[in-house]
Amino acid sequence: MDWKAKFLKVYANLPYSAREEILAVVDNDPFTWNSAKLEIENDTLKGKQILDLIIKLNILKDHE
Repeated sequence: MDWKAKFLKVYANLPYSAREEILAVVDNDPFTWNSAKLEIENDTLKGKQILDLIIKLNILKDHE
């Protein structure tokens, strides 16, 4: 499973209230789970940076 799919799987299992919490800050811009999902789904540069950051911080793990 690729990182984008893993993110979407984790996102789908989050409670709605948690989706408004800040997940990452990239270039001094805070991204909630909701805004990160939009960026990642649309394959933007910010989406790639968010994914790289949450992988580095072990929010997404290499195993399922």
